[in-house]
Amino acid sequence: MRPGGLDKYLIEQNSGLKMRLLLVALLAITAFGQEIVPGRYIVELTGEPALRHREPGRRRAEIRDQHQALERQLRGRRANVLARMDTVVNAVEVEAPDASALAGLPGVRRVEPVRVFRPLLYRALPSHQVDKAWEMIGGSANAGVGTKIGILDTGLDIGHPAFNAPDMKAPEGYPLASSEPNLALTSGKVIVARSFDGGTIQDQMGHGTAVAMAAAGVVHTSPKGTISGVAPGAWLGVYRVADLQGKFYSSTVLSALDWAAKDGMDVLNFSFGSVGAFGASNDSIFQDGVKRLVESGVIVVNAAGNTPGAMTVDDTASAEQVIAVGANAQAQTTVAVVPSVGPSMAAAASSNVVTLEPLSGPMVDAASMGNTLGCNPFPPESLRGKIPLIQRGTCFFTEKLANAAIGGAAAAVVYNAAAPSSGGPEDLVTMNVDDDPTIPGLFVGYSNGVKLKDFIAMVEDFQVQLRFPLGGGKPTQLAWFSSEGPSVELAIKPDLVATGMSFYTAALRSTSSSICIVCDASGYSTTQGTSFSSPVVAGAAALLKSARPGLAQGEYRSLLINSAMPMLFPDGSVSPVQWAGAGILNVNAAVKSTVAAAPVSVSFGAGSGTVDLTREIKLKNLGKEPATWALSVSSTNAAKPALSAESLAVEPGAEAAVTLSLATGGLEAGEYEGFVLVKDDASGVESRIPYWYGVGSTEPSSIVVLEEPDNPRAGFSYNVYVRIHDKAGLSLAEPQPTVTPVSGGGSVVSVRSSFRDYPNSYLLRLQMGARAGANVFRVDAGSAQLTFTITTTN
Repeated sequence: MRPGGLDKYLIEQNSGLKMRLLLVALLAITAFGQEIVPGRYIVELTGEPALRHREPGRRRAEIRDQHQALERQLRGRRANVLARMDTVVNAVEVEAPDASALAGLPGVRRVEPVRVFRPLLYRALPSHQVDKAWEMIGGSANAGVGTKIGILDTGLDIGHPAFNAPDMKAPEGYPLASSEPNLALTSGKVIVARSFDGGTIQDQMGHGTAVAMAAAGVVHTSPKGTISGVAPGAWLGVYRVADLQGKFYSSTVLSALDWAAKDGMDVLNFSFGSVGAFGASNDSIFQDGVKRLVESGVIVVNAAGNTPGAMTVDDTASAEQVIAVGANAQAQTTVAVVPSVGPSMAAAASSNVVTLEPLSGPMVDAASMGNTLGCNPFPPESLRGKIPLIQRGTCFFTEKLANAAIGGAAAAVVYNAAAPSSGGPEDLVTMNVDDDPTIPGLFVGYSNGVKLKDFIAMVEDFQVQLRFPLGGGKPTQLAWFSSEGPSVELAIKPDLVATGMSFYTAALRSTSSSICIVCDASGYSTTQGTSFSSPVVAGAAALLKSARPGLAQGEYRSLLINSAMPMLFPDGSVSPVQWAGAGILNVNAAVKSTVAAAPVSVSFGAGSGTVDLTREIKLKNLGKEPATWALSVSSTNAAKPALSAESLAVEPGAEAAVTLSLATGGLEAGEYEGFVLVKDDASGVESRIPYWYGVGSTEPSSIVVLEEPDNPRAGFSYNVYVRIHDKAGLSLAEPQPTVTPVSGGGSVVSVRSSFRDYPNSYLLRLQMGARAGANVFRVDAGSAQLTFTITTTN
């Protein structure tokens, strides 16, 4: 895959707390609103599914008779049954002219349209203390042993070295498969293989292969060295729920959930979804199926989503018992350009750098050599012993670094453009050079690039030191694309974050697939998205369940979430809880912790500046010895809740309750948040339970893009959905935004409220310019302003 120049849209947020892009380049897929599939419906019947029955086998037989009776009635209504589900839901997927002919049939409880989900597109293990957890359990080979991880995705590249485990044996009663061709693709590692369209589980997109590698890929050698998933000892159940065009239909996913329950999966990973629309509590057949699955003891992990902005976490991920995972950037310690004069400059390392000692030398401006963009080869030996400064633009990063290498450079610095085709001028970009890695490079923002140019011109013998990642550090940056809370129900989501940027993982070993997302002839690629944060946590769940068998689903969930490390920014401040939840995944702490909290986070909801609310937190001692825990509240707010006790003494297996009371007045609009800290000296783990309260206002603070056109063409009109938020992240129904074309020849057709599609959203109908290229629009609502670009093709 190619870096640079592939981004399709740009969002520049001029108001609010963060500046972020809307879409990752083609290396990841953003969560779009849920597209409805015409003529396809999920029909739920009366009566509980087998998962909730005391005799599942007998109940399945009863449901089969019920489905057959319905099918006889459908034949006269030009309707066909496409799939049957009896375990997590009692439902069938039906192809019919319209829903009206279905809703009135005897035994039908409700009818929903089939919707389309999208994929929410590794040097991450030390960042999450996975290596230390491996040491505790006797090595990586024991990580996840005896557990089954279900990967619902685009399938798997079965022959990939990441899944070659000749010493693993399938458990008794396995392998299981939906067809003979799929059975032939199973192994001691891949013990379940199911697809739902007549094809096999063979991956055509690479997304599922990359996700499965992150969760449970075996320890093996890649072009960049040894690589492994979090739980290499776990078994995999592969459920290809995407069709061969790369679409994820809700009905297919529901069928896969049904089978995953029957197949005995311990952990399920969802790296797909949509922008939060109606929340997890809406009356949905799909949400009910997920809820029953979780209640049965399955740990469900869901990518939070790749749409930056408040209230954008995927609806399923927003469910209380589902673990919603956001993304942090990879830990990069001391990554900077350090000039011989002035302060150091933050930088991002190119994708071909894992760890590297600093490099120093005189810096030369590529512009002075008539090659500003570095798109032409530099004369041989012209850069020997020098570090060139090259501007972003026109050609790929691979070419820039390769051309510098031709000139003899050992490394190069690339700085952002004043008006880049994607992102903002100060964004730090990981230069993907996996196609043709040559010399290492660092990327700096535009303003720092200009400073370096000035230093070169003004300072005699100007030198720089390039500081690359050295490993072992903690992440200090959230991924710009990671979806944020609160959820539609005003819960704290995501629950925690894990590495999702500069993510090196397995890829489909092909470059010929027209729909491939993660593919490379080498079998490996650097990519990004919450798609890959989620399986890191899913692998951690399998590792934890294997290491500590016999706990309840909610206890595993709490151990993973509440043992998280603080998400600290470079200035030492803690990330807002609606951005990172409890913090950064810490697998080692999860294995050691003895504290299980219920709930795992406390939302006081939203209200006025005067509040008097109390919530109860139950804390269970999962250890084998009596424990005395010290309790405290940590917050930067002057107004913070009070605990009913400062310490708790709890016997093994026992539970104690503490109340958290927020009673104050005169609060200004905004967010009031922090953490309840539970310190266990015996284990050395400090559990973190985030809390939040929002005070709303009528003043817009930010504007979020919820849905935008896919593959737009010049001269056509398209829908764009936006939502306005106040300082607390709460959505506002007013004022109605105004939209202004800025450049590119586009125009505004209409602006209207669209509250049925998304809470408090507005639908912008925009006409694209006649020529292919960038169409720039500005949205204003009060003092909040949003500028975005839609790039069209012919």
